[in-house]
Amino acid sequence: MTDPQQPVPAPPHPYAESGSASRRRGNGNLSIAAMALGLAALVTVIVSAFYFGLGAILGALLAVAAVVLGIVGVISRSRRAPAVVGLASGALALLVALVLGVVSAVTLAGSITAPSGSHSGAPGAADEPQGSEDPMSWPENMATGGIVFDQDGVVRSEVPSTGAPEPQEAGAEAHTVRVYVDYRCPSCSVFETTNGETLERLMESGQASVEITPLTFLDRISPDQYSSRASAAMACVAEAQPEAAWKVHRHLFDPAVQPAETTGGLDNGALIDAVDEAAGGANDDVRSCIESERFVPFAQALNEWVFDNPVPGAEDPQLAVTGTPFVVVDGVPFTGSPGDAQAFTDFLAEQDVAVGSVS
Repeated sequence: MTDPQQPVPAPPHPYAESGSASRRRGNGNLSIAAMALGLAALVTVIVSAFYFGLGAILGALLAVAAVVLGIVGVISRSRRAPAVVGLASGALALLVALVLGVVSAVTLAGSITAPSGSHSGAPGAADEPQGSEDPMSWPENMATGGIVFDQDGVVRSEVPSTGAPEPQEAGAEAHTVRVYVDYRCPSCSVFETTNGETLERLMESGQASVEITPLTFLDRISPDQYSSRASAAMACVAEAQPEAAWKVHRHLFDPAVQPAETTGGLDNGALIDAVDEAAGGANDDVRSCIESERFVPFAQALNEWVFDNPVPGAEDPQLAVTGTPFVVVDGVPFTGSPGDAQAFTDFLAEQDVAVGSVS
């Protein structure tokens, strides 16, 4: 019999949920979140391997969160399947991110290590690798490290007797345009396509000399040292067939020749064919020079020297090359867009280089 003095417990609310059930549902949500984060982390690190290296960091953070939530889901025994998926995919994403980190570190270490000894000075015999029996080959007609063109073509010069390049001394009325490029650099191709004819008219008119300095820093993101080999090929042409050097320089930026930044470039045989096409026939010395990669050590050492030293003849004594294309006219850097022809023409006019008067 019910004691009338005792309160009668209220019936459970039809939509109420027990504490344990609520906890199970909450843990189930964590399991689903672990699976989503784990899969997202895995996709992120895989994509970063091909397109965006820093994305591996984001992927690793997502992976850590997925692993933690996956462990919680497994321990709670609620919705174990998604928890296990989250835990496994998160762990795999962490492993991939770690591998990418190691590969990036090794690549970066290789790119910042001087390829030919100390580079406190310019590339040359004093900069050869320790234990090397032969001095580094320095190409003729590149006494400044670059290839200088004027109205007569390549400015000829012999191999320097010392390891220090001296800036090319222009005449009293001549202007100097220095262009630093990497033959794998897409922005360099844009600059060349947009402004190459302007530079050509300037040097043919005698208003300015144009110095092309090929760099190799994009080797750090390429599988086959194409930047070094293309730069060395230009050195081969400058020495053995200088009359073709300007045409070869421009042809190497042709979209049909230039590789993407992170894909394989032309092998040496195809590179010889490209030079042959541009030159209207490459001579035997150029061919053997490219095939043997004779000037690759020079090209790599020059790259290190350029990035370790200020730009010769710059108005700002601390001006340094920070990337490509890097263009300096009479010691003043061009800061406009590589694809803006009008901006470059205006910049030349500011330096008293009258492009409009060139016929």
